[in-house]
Amino acid sequence: MEKILAEIKDAFDSISPYIQRHTEAVCPSCPGVCCVNRHSYYDKSDMVFINALGLKGSNYKPDREENKPCRFLQDDGCSLPRYMRPFRCTWYFCESLLDSMQKDKAKEYRAFVSAFQRLQGIRQKLLEMNVSWR
Repeated sequence: MEKILAEIKDAFDSISPYIQRHTEAVCPSCPGVCCVNRHSYYDKSDMVFINALGLKGSNYKPDREENKPCRFLQDDGCSLPRYMRPFRCTWYFCESLLDSMQKDKAKEYRAFVSAFQRLQGIRQKLLEMNVSWR
């Protein structure tokens, strides 16, 4: 179990700088916020990973409307490290963000896609190991 958790965290750490570089270039000039509160809730699969790491999910703020900016969003981006975010936040790429990534150097983009696929595969292994947590 510890090996898979370390692999997942390593996979998150390997893709995070690439995603961060592109979100820093695209998101500040975006006219709409796609990081809205309704996406900030952990699903069962997220909780398998969070629990396996021995971490607690962040407290919900039920008083915040679902269409308001995400409760984790700050002026400089998300306040959570990527591995602690709901997984949907890691894999959601708007059209502008995808365009930015696809215009990057082909070798870097291919490396990102490969690392992201690796992350998804490792995460799936963890979920299959912990059927009782679903």
